[in-house]
This record gives sequence, C-alpha cells and structure tokens, in this order.
Amino acid sequence: MGTAPAFASVSEAMDMVRAGLAFVAAADVTELTTEEQAETLRALERANSVAAAARTSVLGAFTAGKGYAADADYSPRAWLMHQTGITRGATVPHTAWVKRAARHPRLYAAMTAQDISESHARTLCTWTDKLPPEPRGTKTKPRSSTVTAATTAPRPGPGEAPGAAEPRPPSPRPPSITSRPPPTGRLAGSGAR
Repeated sequence: MGTAPAFASVSEAMDMVRAGLAFVAAADVTELTTEEQAETLRALERANSVAAAARTSVLGAFTAGKGYAADADYSPRAWLMHQTGITRGATVPHTAWVKRAARHPRLYAAMTAQDISESHARTLCTWTDKLPPEPRGTKTKPRSSTVTAATTAPRPGPGEAPGAAEPRPPSPRPPSITSRPPPTGRLAGSGAR
C-alpha cells in the first residue's frame, strides 16, 4: 500500500472514492485474470474496512454534536434513515461501530490502517466484550487465590492421592484468541458439537 494522496477537502476525497468504485462496478471484470480478480476482491475488503472506520469517525462526531437535530430528527439512526435512505436495520451496525470504536481503539485503528477486515474486527470486539472491563490488552492478576490455586494445582496421576504431586508452574503464555475464527464459528477446543 502506498501513501495516501492529498485532497483539498473531504468532499473531494469522497468524490474520488465514489468515482473509483463506480469504475470498478462498470468494468468488464471478466477480462481480468483470476489473480487480478482476487486482488480486486482483497482490495475491496480493505476499502470496506477503511470505509467503516471513516463512517464511524464522521458519525461519531456528528452524533456528539447532535447534528441530527438540525434536520428535526431525534436520533442518529432516525437521521440516517431519513437523510441517507438506508433501512432501520442498516443503521444498527453503523451506530454500533461508534460505540465499539470507543471501547476498542486498537481494533478501530487496525481497521483504519486496513490491517483487519470489518467483520473480523466486529467478531473480536464481540469476543473481547465478554472479558472483564479492565483496559483490553493489559495483563491482570487473578481475582482470587482460588483461581490461582486452581490453575497451578497439580493434577494427580493414576493411583496418586490429590496433593501428592509437585505443584506445576503457571503457563508462561496466556491463551490467545486468533484473529481468524474457525470456519464453524466455534472456538477450537470448545468441545461443543
């Protein structure tokens, strides 16, 4: 990816975005090789990611300034439906990203940099929202000595009494969540079928 071109205004940049996408939509893509088609699809996903981030930025500022009230709408969702012509269902993910970006600034920055797809960022946000409310991405101490004892207590071998084995040290690496969920939509090792 190269450096971003300089634009005189946001309006000019948006005109170029629409012109570029209109060109791709009207192109005879059957003339492209499969490798060119594949690269175009990858580029469109990167564009979708940064478009979601751009929309989130603008909608966040618009909502904070209550810009929707100038058109006599009572909420950002109502304004989006009346002024942009999208359905109520389409407004939900747009407004949800404003909240997600505030809770997950690193994922929002990754979308802005086109390093992660919008769908993977949304999935990671959903997963990490289930974690404790401490700042995401920081290591925290266990909440009680029971948790520590449970994670470091030795497991007795066959025929051994509980507590007979030496304590094992905690794992040096915490479990991680991969950026790619398995195709089934389940976490590996979940045991659920």
